[in-house]
Amino acid sequence: MFKNWAIAIENPLKSETIGELITAISDLAVAIGLPIAIIFIVYSGFLFVSARGNEKKLETAKEGFKWAVIGAAIIVGAKFLAEAVVNFAEGL
Repeated sequence: MFKNWAIAIENPLKSETIGELITAISDLAVAIGLPIAIIFIVYSGFLFVSARGNEKKLETAKEGFKWAVIGAAIIVGAKFLAEAVVNFAEGL
């Protein structure tokens, strides 16, 4: 009844090991997250320029800049941490 039926399932992740998967996910997070962080940093700069001495608007711009830089640092730090975990696991 089922003669010579061969079904091949392709790996949609294109990763053979968990290290490759972690690296691919961290690369994707950096590729998406850093441009967003840069956009928010530029937007904070626009808020600084448009504040024109208004203390409330300057405070909003400072907070936005602070959180954009913190977000960028978290994204880059997560990438380095993922690479360190992969390198450590490959060394075992």
